[in-house]
Amino acid sequence: MLDLLPLLSFVVVASITPGPNNIMLATAGASAGFRATVPHMLGISIGLCVQIALVGTGIATLMHQSPALTFAMRILAVGYLLWLALQLLKPARGGERSGAGQPLSFIGAALFQWINPKAWMMALTINAAFLPTDTTPEAAIARVALVAALVNLPCIACWAAAGSSIRRRLADPAHRRTFDGVMGIALAGTAVWLAMST
Repeated sequence: MLDLLPLLSFVVVASITPGPNNIMLATAGASAGFRATVPHMLGISIGLCVQIALVGTGIATLMHQSPALTFAMRILAVGYLLWLALQLLKPARGGERSGAGQPLSFIGAALFQWINPKAWMMALTINAAFLPTDTTPEAAIARVALVAALVNLPCIACWAAAGSSIRRRLADPAHRRTFDGVMGIALAGTAVWLAMST
């Protein structure tokens, strides 16, 4: 039987703690507002659901058997996070950021989960530790993937809402530079941590 409490606890903690998705959502919420960030949030949660399902059905085996593919995905993740960090850290031209800090599209956010190390950690852990045994493997994977997506969405929405709540204050250029600097450093730190981890 699916023991919900441990699964819920894991997904809440993994979803609400800082990581690439949440830093990007806070920045997007501050730049574009909560409503404009909804497709980004939905892309994350549904992308995670699909990732959990595909990992459970065998993608993880392929990744373990192909170190070159795993390394390439890590390089893509580090490169993308560093690019976002640099966009936030460099001075804006005429108030524009060349897309940095703006919400991702639904598809972009869903695809980002495949190079997001935190999403991989969640997908692998959920499949390794939380699959129920009272049903078929396919049904078990579908159940945990759906629960994870439903719990993930309100957790990550907190970050977009937090960013959106300070949006007015960021109309002040000095506040905006400080916010962008903090978010840029956080993303760069995430990229460095990912590059150094095994």
